Amino acid sequence: MLEKIVDFINLFFMYYIFIYAVIFFISTVYSIIDLYEFNLKKRFNSTINIYDKKNYTPISILVPAYNEEKTILKCIDSLLALEYPEYEIIIVNDGSKDKTLEVLINRFSLKKIQRPIRKSINCKKIIDIYEGIEKVNITLINKENGGKADALNMGINASTYPLFLTLDADSVLQRDSLSNIVVPFIENENIIAVGGNVKISNNVLLENGVVKKNRLPKKWLIIFQIIEYYRVFWTTRVWFNKFNGNLIISGAFGLFKKSSVINVGGYNSNSIGEDMELVMKLHSFNKKNENKYSIQYTPNAICWSQAPEKLKDLKSQRKRWHMGLMQSLAEHKYIFLNIKYGVVGVFSFLYYFIYEMLSCLIEVFGVVFLFISYFTGFINLKFFITFMCIYIFYSSLISISSIFSEEYFFNINLRIKDKIKLILFSFLEAFGYRQMCSIFRIVAIFKYRTKKNHWEKIERVSYLEQ
Repeated sequence: MLEKIVDFINLFFMYYIFIYAVIFFISTVYSIIDLYEFNLKKRFNSTINIYDKKNYTPISILVPAYNEEKTILKCIDSLLALEYPEYEIIIVNDGSKDKTLEVLINRFSLKKIQRPIRKSINCKKIIDIYEGIEKVNITLINKENGGKADALNMGINASTYPLFLTLDADSVLQRDSLSNIVVPFIENENIIAVGGNVKISNNVLLENGVVKKNRLPKKWLIIFQIIEYYRVFWTTRVWFNKFNGNLIISGAFGLFKKSSVINVGGYNSNSIGEDMELVMKLHSFNKKNENKYSIQYTPNAICWSQAPEKLKDLKSQRKRWHMGLMQSLAEHKYIFLNIKYGVVGVFSFLYYFIYEMLSCLIEVFGVVFLFISYFTGFINLKFFITFMCIYIFYSSLISISSIFSEEYFFNINLRIKDKIKLILFSFLEAFGYRQMCSIFRIVAIFKYRTKKNHWEKIERVSYLEQ
């Protein structure tokens, strides 16, 4: 009886890994085909001319900030270098305790003004409003602390244009980021949200929106995160475009139709994962009202964002992300396997539940149980080695294919030694790093009921220091 239970658990883990590998394989193949077609389109100059007034739509860029004195200036400088005909920058200082407010006022010569703001979405009280004009209009709103979602709602209220872009204050954009992320809106009138491609900026030098140097960092923790970002942002999200199944648009870089977001009440200020929760609300609202809509991801719109350099910051980040995922799925559990919500209900939600929320438990338990089964004699050495080789191979193959596909399609010129290091770390990821991140997420599951919505406290590094 015990032997049958052990066999069942090991087989379950094997099939779980196999299905996961198949999903990633399909998504990788689809991504390659999709990006190949996109590059052909670009090569034959059939892309839309953003500077044609018939095409472009003005955009409000929202930058929520809390204690971001080290990174905020570089972020805004990158926005001023954007190649886009018409946009505004709205910075929302959410009660920062450092010099975020002061450095912005001094750097951009902002002046205090009196300006009424209509509250389409409820949010905390405004303290001061400042404005200034560089290349574009810059508005700085100083408000009471209410969290990131509350700051974004304030930015939406203050925005004047029909589309708004959300950008983290530790992130920087390339010159063409805005013109690339807006293209789906121009090509399809049913688009209500588009997510961009977030890459890690640690050890990357950008000047005036152009990447001048891209070197792999020396810190192992950041290298593992770079590989993760390649894999996550390049595979499933491109494939999920095919059936309008994306449930997440990263809060670091996303473009939204303002009227659609106001219709669902904006960001939930009580949510930990406000970015995913908003996308879930958009799916739910439009499915219920039988609206034609589409939520897309575009990999050629690039945002560079800082990754945690310390283990304690990575742990905090992953716990927060997983709690946000759990909260979003729990609040919209009525979508789960509900055919009224189409592919979102019967596939996307199921995928995020099994292969995102529960994957940490299944993977850690599966690996530990496999070792126990071997050392207690329930499985032989041949089975043990075969399974571990398959597990490591599937993990590394997806990562390596993502790395080289990114380099090919987006002309990322890495040094030979950096490529070799990335391949090596793709294999090493299966020996501790993946399990460590899974344990962080397991901790989040057990601490879910003690969740609190507050700004993520990650130690930032000045771009000059990098």
